[in-house]
Amino acid sequence: MKKFVLGLICGIGLTATTAVYASDMIQAYLFPVKYELNGQTKQLDSSYTTLNYNGHVYVPVRFVAESLGVGIRYIDKDKVISIMNEPTNIDEFAKKVWLIHFRLNIGNDQKYVKELIGEPVVERTNEDNQQAVWRYDYMSTQGYQYGNLSNIDLEGLGQGKIRGQLLINWSNEGKLEKIEFWYTSSVTDVDRKTYSYHLNQDGSTSEFMYE
Repeated sequence: MKKFVLGLICGIGLTATTAVYASDMIQAYLFPVKYELNGQTKQLDSSYTTLNYNGHVYVPVRFVAESLGVGIRYIDKDKVISIMNEPTNIDEFAKKVWLIHFRLNIGNDQKYVKELIGEPVVERTNEDNQQAVWRYDYMSTQGYQYGNLSNIDLEGLGQGKIRGQLLINWSNEGKLEKIEFWYTSSVTDVDRKTYSYHLNQDGSTSEFMYE
C-alpha cells in the first residue's frame, strides 16, 4: 500500500530546479520556500517537503494545519482529509479521543506523545528483541488490572471495566509506528457501542464499530 502524503494545492506560478518524482505518473520539483503563518515564521523540518507541479505549489497540509493549532487526519475508507478545530465544551475522555484521532501521527516522537496525552500506564522497551509498546487505559474501574501489551482488553471494554484502551507501537528509532485504539460510547450497559481506530504503518487508517 502506498504511503499517504497530505498536500494542498496553492495556485501560484513558480519555477524551481530540482526535480523529484511525487508518484509513478507525475514529475514535480522541490521548492525551497519559507512559511509565515499569522505573521510568525515557521521552520519546515526535514519530514516535510514543498513541491511545485505544473505551476502549482503543493504545501504539506499537516504542517500548516498543526502550525495553526487545528487537527488533521486522513480517513482512508472515505478518501477524505479531515481538518478540524479542537472541540470545546466536551468532557476529558472525548478530548482524548479527538487528540488520538487528530494529533497522533506516524513519526511522532515519544516526548511529543507524552506532552499530548500523558504518561502510559504500562510500557515495554525494545530490549530483548521485543518491539517497544506503550499502553494507555482510560476511565478504568478501581483495581483494574490487565498485563497484555499485544492485544486490547475487549472483555474489559464489554464489561465496562474500562472506557478506552490505546496501544502505541514504536520503531527502533523511537518514532510512532502504529496505533490501535478501542473505546466505548458509555460505561453503562444501555446502548453501549464499542469502536476501533487503527493508524497503520503506511499512514492509512481504519475504523469500525465492534458488535
